[in-house]
Amino acid sequence: MKFLPLILTILFSQIASAQKSFVFPKVKLQGSAVEQLQLKNWTVIETAQGDLNNDQAADLALVFESNQTIEETRTYGDNNSEIIKETQKPRILAIYFKDKTTGDYHLSTQNNDFILRSEEGGKLGDPLQQVEIKDQQLFLRFRGGSEWRWELGYTFKFQQKDWYLTSAINLYFNQNTGDMTERIYDFNSRQLFTTIGNLHQRDIANQKTSEVLFFSQLRTFKTFKKPWAWEIMPNVYL
Repeated sequence: MKFLPLILTILFSQIASAQKSFVFPKVKLQGSAVEQLQLKNWTVIETAQGDLNNDQAADLALVFESNQTIEETRTYGDNNSEIIKETQKPRILAIYFKDKTTGDYHLSTQNNDFILRSEEGGKLGDPLQQVEIKDQQLFLRFRGGSEWRWELGYTFKFQQKDWYLTSAINLYFNQNTGDMTERIYDFNSRQLFTTIGNLHQRDIANQKTSEVLFFSQLRTFKTFKKPWAWEIMPNVYL
């Protein structure tokens, strides 16, 4: 019986360890090169460089992917419902501003949710298609689906000391028939441009409309949880 307390201690320790939730690491606050910004047990899978804050210095955006596969709870539909548990490798987006004087990169923001994971693209595989810095903006592009496919694009700009979503595109189409709906969002002018028709006959019979976008305020990485999580209009998700 003298071994019983030891056995119980080990058992409870294993249960507690199994129940311990995954915790995202904090990315490094600064470094002079990508190699110095590496995270232990994480891999940099995307890198983009370019001026993001209009100081003529090449800033940096990195996407890290965990080397560990976990069960991760993700939001679909909107920020409050459609909670789905996925078995996948979590990802982190880190954006750094470069100091022209020292050459060091300094962390502007870390986001643990917005970058879609490799298992979230359906039969097309990894949905992450592009991370690019152009015209002082950060461009993120995703795609997925099967016969019916989707493409999502988001443009963020650093202004008023935060990262604001300035424009977006959502294309939904049938790979076989070409039937499609494309929505282009301009949040600065509060306009939505919609094209409904056929992907292969864009300039012939497609119906194009424009309308005013109604929203209370511009979304940021903090207030726009992830792709497919903003019901921008009834039954229309971005």
